[in-house]
Amino acid sequence: MAPSAVSTFGRDPRIDFFRGLALLMIFVNHISGNPWSLATQRSWGFSDSAEVFVLLAGISAALAYGRYFDRDAFGAGSFAVLSRIWTLYITHLMLFLVLAGICVIAQERYNDTSYMEAIGFDVFLQAPAGFIVDVLRLTFLPGYLDILPLYIVLLAALPALFLLARRHWALPLLLSAALYVAVHAAPFNLPNSRTAREWFFNPFAWQILFVIGFTIGQALRAPGGPRLTVSARTQGLVTLAAALFSIVAILVVAPWRQLPGLENVIVVNPASLATITKTDLHPLRLIDALAKFWLATRLVDAGARWLASPLARQIGAAGRHSLEVFALSIVLSVIGGIIATLHGFAPLAIGLVNAGGIAALIALGALLEWRRVTNAALAARPQPAIPLAGDRAA
Repeated sequence: MAPSAVSTFGRDPRIDFFRGLALLMIFVNHISGNPWSLATQRSWGFSDSAEVFVLLAGISAALAYGRYFDRDAFGAGSFAVLSRIWTLYITHLMLFLVLAGICVIAQERYNDTSYMEAIGFDVFLQAPAGFIVDVLRLTFLPGYLDILPLYIVLLAALPALFLLARRHWALPLLLSAALYVAVHAAPFNLPNSRTAREWFFNPFAWQILFVIGFTIGQALRAPGGPRLTVSARTQGLVTLAAALFSIVAILVVAPWRQLPGLENVIVVNPASLATITKTDLHPLRLIDALAKFWLATRLVDAGARWLASPLARQIGAAGRHSLEVFALSIVLSVIGGIIATLHGFAPLAIGLVNAGGIAALIALGALLEWRRVTNAALAARPQPAIPLAGDRAA
């Protein structure tokens, strides 16, 4: 992303658009057995929308909170970060209650225990008193409820990242890379009592994507961000390497195997893909995410006219209000999955679930954006003078 895109025109529209697109893909992918997943990122390489979400979260965090730390307002900046963490934490707990309620209703009314067992609420309901403390301290993470805790941990490191970046812009990257290498050399993670093992998204590995995004965000900010001069030749070589890697990744993943009659048309044994783990952010997943990000920034200009189209702006609005849209997407994906299961994954049911869910997410983003713009307009409107008591008497 060109630095001028932000410094001259304000918020880069590509950040909100691609984050909104990632949220829509997360909704589709969270519906188990959803054939529409073939059109999402996870079917066309090693990475999926989770990597996009975390990378863009790092960029957005640097842009959103940098103004505090630029002015040496470390306390105010830390408090702003803490306030956001508290909001994420409360949202996570509310999602836990809502999803638990949905699964219980589905089990009692439709005798459908598939999501209760798949998500892990069956374990919780066997001994809720024993697990409630784990829920509160984020050591019991059911399925679909593991991204927000990851973001909480990553966001908590933000003040330290700003302090390190003030010494040298590359210092956060170096320490992050060292931690990433250490995790893969001698794996360690946070505990998750739901599986009696660990967090699905290992924050000590996934932090590298957030820090890379943070560094990019620092570069996009003006003034004070790092400025690296890269020759056109070097950019061309990186683009070529990213394109070749992406093509190879598609060949290896072989998305066409999900089409009838093409199940056995493969390039690489599918069993080998199991080693490209998501929990510890396998290096191939990391490279794949960065390659796609690079290609997106090269192929999509911040001033592209189609980004101003009605549909692109609505997707961007969903990305701008990512927390609310993400929370709704989790709820709708579980409800949609239950509906699809009850109807035997009939094409009509699948189509209605996907189209209805996507429409609802875009509508929520549009509503929240309308509220934001309206509030901003009201705040900017001059306030009428209030006459003093003496003036009224006169």
